[in-house]
Parts: sequence; C-alpha cells; structure tokens
Amino acid sequence: SMLQLKNADSVVKALKIMVQASLLNTADAAKLSAFVQQASSSDDAEAEDTVGAPDAEAYESHSDGILDTLEDLLDKVESQLDELRKKETTSLQNFELLKQSLESELSVANKDMESAKKDIAEAGEAKSMAEGDLDVTTKDFKGGAEAKATLHHECMSKAEDFEA
Repeated sequence: SMLQLKNADSVVKALKIMVQASLLNTADAAKLSAFVQQASSSDDAEAEDTVGAPDAEAYESHSDGILDTLEDLLDKVESQLDELRKKETTSLQNFELLKQSLESELSVANKDMESAKKDIAEAGEAKSMAEGDLDVTTKDFKGGAEAKATLHHECMSKAEDFEA
C-alpha cells in the first residue's frame, strides 16, 4: 500500500489509497478529503485572483483541521499500539506459565515412570524367586508324596505279614 502512495498523483488519491489499505477509518478519511478538496478549491480561486506569493495566514487557517485530524490519528494508533503491546506481554506471560507448568508435569511424569520401571524390575525379580521356590516346593511335595506312598505300601505289607 505504501508503494501505491508514492505513485499517487494527489493528496486525495493518497488518502483513498490509505483508506483502502485500512490505514485510516472512513470518518478520518472523509475529514481529510473534505479538507484537501476545500484547500484545493480555495487555492484554485486564489490562483485565479492573484498572481504571486500566497498569504501565510491563509495556509494557517486551513492547516488546523488537518493537524487535528492527524493528531487524532496518531493518538488512535498509539493507543492501539499500547493495547497490542499489553496483549503481547500478557500472552507471553501466559505462555511462560504454561511452559513452566508443562515442564513440571513432564518432570513429575518422568519420575513416576522411573519409579514404575523400578517397581516392575523388583516385581519381576520377586516373581522369578517365587517361581524358583515353587519349583523346589513342588519337587519336595512330589518326593514327599512318593515317600508317603512307599511308606504306606510297606506298612500295608507288614500289616498283612503280621496278620498272617
């Protein structure tokens, strides 16, 4: 849009380009356009009436409107800039808080995961020991059952021999 301003033939065209580029709102643009048209029509009339240097007071009376409008525009832009800077600062602070919160959660989750891995390893070791103990106990039980069966068989044989 600023390149178009360089190519504008007149102030009116420049103002129209700025409005189209959303640099000015329509109310401000209308004020500026009216001022420029009034100034150019009075300049044309004065040029026809007199030849020579224009009166300085004539320009001072016309410049008040444009300066006020430009000062209003400057105030609006500065207030918008302040608001945007405040929003940016707030957004940055919110981002930093969120980042810190997520990093804390990640740290806690990593500690929990390490603890769970340690617990799983300990449980696996305890399971292996229990399975080994179960195997030994099962073998002892089978050996005891066989010994009982043998002892029972011997007892029955001796009981039969005793009765006979």
